[in-house]
Amino acid sequence: MKLHKRRGLITVWIVVAALVWLGGVLYFKPYGTELGVPWSPKRSLLGQIFDFWVLKLPWVLLCFAIVQGNNKWLAPRGHYQEGVEYPLFSPHVYTAIALMSALFAACGIVHNQLFDLPAAAAALAGVYFNPIVTFFTVWIGGTIRALLFGQGDPISWFLSVGMSDGTTWMYLSLFYWLFKETKWGKKVPARVAFWIVAYWIWRPLTALPMYLWYVPSQALIPTMVHFLTVFMTSGTFASLAGVAVGEALIRSNESKIAPPTITLED
Repeated sequence: MKLHKRRGLITVWIVVAALVWLGGVLYFKPYGTELGVPWSPKRSLLGQIFDFWVLKLPWVLLCFAIVQGNNKWLAPRGHYQEGVEYPLFSPHVYTAIALMSALFAACGIVHNQLFDLPAAAAALAGVYFNPIVTFFTVWIGGTIRALLFGQGDPISWFLSVGMSDGTTWMYLSLFYWLFKETKWGKKVPARVAFWIVAYWIWRPLTALPMYLWYVPSQALIPTMVHFLTVFMTSGTFASLAGVAVGEALIRSNESKIAPPTITLED
């Protein structure tokens, strides 16, 4: 499917989805107490429906379309060939998803309330591979992590929460790739600085509409403070480690020089 040729239609979908989401907020009033205590079953169900399936799903397709329109991003690192059209999903992409999902799940050995170690795997997937790999890394890897280490409900993570979190990280990866192609993103220090800024703006921005459904307004500020002080702080250090590893791997690939050609002179 040529999603990059449907970007206009997807953009319209995004606008309609935002209006439907807003209508849901006005109708169900999650900021009040009618839906019960924080994280009540009714809040969780509505939150999962409206946060991903209504609001963020078209954003996923838009990112897929953007990546598909940048053919070079889909090629294995160091193996891009001019004129070759790379599919959105290929054996290379599937392998990358499997490897990074396993790494993301293994990072669950450290509880995310103590340190957001999976952020390192998510950042590595986004920097070294591409945004598509990042989305599935967080979604599938997070589901496996929940099954193995009990960090969250694996069913909720698989059906909605993981895809919502995957959308956040997918766009962080997209921003990074787009910035890298600008004149300001040619140096690693600039890209690292950009990552930090994007991380601290985008991740809270995408978390706020999710938490709006899960907790009433009285608990929203304490919830966001906890999010900023625990997940954002530890996630910053962990994700920077992932960025550093990704950049090191990229530099390793780019530094591979073809063997010198020996010529005989008369």
